[in-house]
Amino acid sequence: MEKLKYSSPARAWRNALPMGNGTIGFMVYGGRRTEKICVNDCTLWSGYPKNYDSSESLEYLPQVRKLVFEGKNKEADALTEQKLCGFYSEAYMPLGEIDISFDRALPFGRYSRELDLQRAVHTVKSGGFKREAFVSYPHKAGVYRIESERPFSLKITLKSKLRSETFSDGMLYLAGNAPDYAAPNYLRTETNPIRYNEGKGMAFAMGVKAVTDGKIKITDKYIFIRGAKEAVIYVSTATGFKGYDKMPEIDRKVPSLRCKELLEGIRDSYETIKERHIEDYASLYSRQSISLGEESGEDTDKLVKKAKKGDVQTALAELFYKFGKYMTIQGSRKGGQALNLQGQWNDSLRPPWSSNYTVNINTEMNYWGAVSANLADCMEPYINLVYEAMENGKKTAKANYGCEGFACNHNVDIWRKTSPVQGSPSYMYAPLCGVWLSNELYGHMKNGGLEEYREKIQEIAGEAAKFVRDYLVMYDGYYVTCPSASPEACFNKNGSECSLDYASAFEIALSKQAMKNCLEFTEDRQLIEELNERLSKLYPFRVGSTGICEWHDDVPISEKGHRHFSPLYGFYPGRVIKYYGNPEERKWVEKLFDYRTANSSSYIGWSAAWAICLAARLHRGEKALEVIESMLGHSVFKNLFCVHPPFLFQIDGNMGFIGGINEMLIYCEDGVCELLPAIPEKWKKGSVKGMVVNGAEVSFKWERGKVTELSSSKPLKVLNRNISDKCSVSKEIVLTEKF
Repeated sequence: MEKLKYSSPARAWRNALPMGNGTIGFMVYGGRRTEKICVNDCTLWSGYPKNYDSSESLEYLPQVRKLVFEGKNKEADALTEQKLCGFYSEAYMPLGEIDISFDRALPFGRYSRELDLQRAVHTVKSGGFKREAFVSYPHKAGVYRIESERPFSLKITLKSKLRSETFSDGMLYLAGNAPDYAAPNYLRTETNPIRYNEGKGMAFAMGVKAVTDGKIKITDKYIFIRGAKEAVIYVSTATGFKGYDKMPEIDRKVPSLRCKELLEGIRDSYETIKERHIEDYASLYSRQSISLGEESGEDTDKLVKKAKKGDVQTALAELFYKFGKYMTIQGSRKGGQALNLQGQWNDSLRPPWSSNYTVNINTEMNYWGAVSANLADCMEPYINLVYEAMENGKKTAKANYGCEGFACNHNVDIWRKTSPVQGSPSYMYAPLCGVWLSNELYGHMKNGGLEEYREKIQEIAGEAAKFVRDYLVMYDGYYVTCPSASPEACFNKNGSECSLDYASAFEIALSKQAMKNCLEFTEDRQLIEELNERLSKLYPFRVGSTGICEWHDDVPISEKGHRHFSPLYGFYPGRVIKYYGNPEERKWVEKLFDYRTANSSSYIGWSAAWAICLAARLHRGEKALEVIESMLGHSVFKNLFCVHPPFLFQIDGNMGFIGGINEMLIYCEDGVCELLPAIPEKWKKGSVKGMVVNGAEVSFKWERGKVTELSSSKPLKVLNRNISDKCSVSKEIVLTEKF
């Protein structure tokens, strides 16, 4: 299946269909007599560069560590919350809305709405009336075409939830300013959550140009077209963003002129623009593909409805995977910004968790499957995000923690905030999140496709390792992290719920991975000596009553089915605990994984995606399928957006799903690949084309758990397991009997 199909329009934002080019985001409703298109620009955020680094944090850090080592964890929590904190991130903003009202005389007719994932084109058909929409990367514009067998009229208006105005100048424009500050949605007692009082909010604009065979009238309020059989609407956006470390442009005229230049520069015909768009998009989308052996002609919302009743079609799982690939390409392209909590699609002034970069899992998950799905070309925005966070994070590392390298806490925005927020230390205190970002990038580079960024990625990895080197402290004969959190989790001690301890499994694994990464490439002899010394005395993973210990010892955790699998980071997405190379620790991982999933009662999309990835790496195909079917039955909207309860959209679950399926199909350890490590019996046959692993593009087919055809673009070692005796194997493949 390569299409999302519907027999009725979307009635809510979360059921509209997303489009984009890495800068402009569209949410298209596809109404019968009206059309609504919600528009985003990836650089439109509240606020401006601000410094929340704190020397007070460094002053009180030794005291917090002392309290933790003395077993006074609750007191350490309180002091951290008071003295080692910062302020909230800024928020990703909705730009505006395009409303199109059509002639009431138009016939209804039979209705269909679809999104073609192979071409990235949205189509609505009804009674001889056809509308197409796409957002072009080559032409840097959104495009909406209406054609009809009989003449029609329409009216186009623009509006925004931000302070703005509309005006005309041969085209229709919307121009305004973002707020100076937008409070997170979870601060429910904030008296003035959206603030414009400083007059420093970023300027933005949207321009709309109409080309038609009918008569056209443009005023400062609308565009009116009469007696047309065809109309093409072109949309451009621009903002006053100048860089993460520069004050934004606040004069609305500047982005307005940029919109005008962009639209005036479009001189190609609609067909040429569409052809170039499809060619550009398909060149990325078609590089890699999977088939799980089942097709369905049913409407997408009907497949989702069946899943909610327990009938999960394999075709829906395949479609969900392909939709995730589609959104990666639509939302993350060179020249744009990295995918945030909602990708680049948001309609709220106070979106869930500010729609920021939540880097204690969510931002990393957005790219888990990208490189292996042959979408390395979509990685540059993420690389730039981490590099810029590194630059700011060097200041935070020095000011807040007295360390070299770079620190980054759990909320980042377009201004590359790296200091903590306020609130519970369970999430607020997270200085090793920059290490996680770095480790992810380094892992993607090793897998292949990012060679042009090697120097930049190694610089990031080196700075992450330096922070680990300096942040680790010696206690009782071991190097440990302290204070140490496990994201958003708590434990019980002396009758109190506590957030901070020392040597959490999460932070030990992050540290170990970062140091090992750096040692693979650095030529700095002193750094090599220091990292090896710390690795030799790093606090070891330990086992407790529920599996691997989340904290330094076996303490009771507050929430048995906690949504974060952070203690298992070293196993996935990290690689310091290997499936074959560390069998004892792997058993500890599996025990805690089973404990968490057995006690989980919530249906959170991104948590389910992480569970799929872990089950796959544990070689448990039936468990992975169980989570997949639960996720598709409980955590997906009609438009396949992933759900965070109660009814919020987060893109991370969509993207983590890609990583999970890829992990079910191929596992790698120490340069050797294992095919079908976690294939469930239900997926009786299928195929993979162009999956990237160890720098090679791998393609294969399987039937009943056995690979029947196998090829690779480069030499590749493959474990001789799950390979049919009659398998056709290309000359680049070297079969081996063990890892």
